[in-house]
Amino acid sequence: MSKTVYIKLKQQYDSNSAKVLLKDVCDVISYSDKTTEQLLEQVVYDYTEYIEKINPKRTYTAIVSAFHIIQIIKKVCGSEVDIVNLGETNTVVEYKAGGDSTKLVSFFKCALACVLIFFGSAFTIMAFNNDISITGVFEQFYYQMTGQEKPDFSELEVMYSVGLALGIIVFFNHFGNKKLSDDITPIEVELFKHKKDTLDTIVEIKSNQKGD
Repeated sequence: MSKTVYIKLKQQYDSNSAKVLLKDVCDVISYSDKTTEQLLEQVVYDYTEYIEKINPKRTYTAIVSAFHIIQIIKKVCGSEVDIVNLGETNTVVEYKAGGDSTKLVSFFKCALACVLIFFGSAFTIMAFNNDISITGVFEQFYYQMTGQEKPDFSELEVMYSVGLALGIIVFFNHFGNKKLSDDITPIEVELFKHKKDTLDTIVEIKSNQKGD
């Protein structure tokens, strides 16, 4: 009877331990529960051999390939085993010896990002309004609707500001930390594309470095 092991590599894994186990980077289904448990506890990458050279402030990246996983499985199960990979061909493993940033550092990073996004967005909106001459548009629209000259401040500015805010909320499908619906938002799509492109680039660079 043929023995088959199904594996599904993850795209990326953030490791908190110097030793990366197979269960961290891969889902496994094999011909027996005992074999599955044994495989899941196999070490696929070990940072401890570089621990003296590791800077705790840096993040270290390694590539665990499907070929490496297959070699480990064959050592445990024998060369006659059939292995089917249902996932990625490579997993990007990132390890930071110092662990995650403290809550205070994370808070300041988040606050800085919020300030930059706020003023950057405000400047972009003002530049857009100036580019299309929104003041002139409001004056012409107000005169067409009322037959009178538009005052310095009118309902148009208020409704425009409210509509702009509501449009942003609906478009990004978030209000604060709450999601308005289960639909995938444009920002989630772009973040997914960015992450995938980043991981593909890391794999390509690391592969070329090994080739050199």
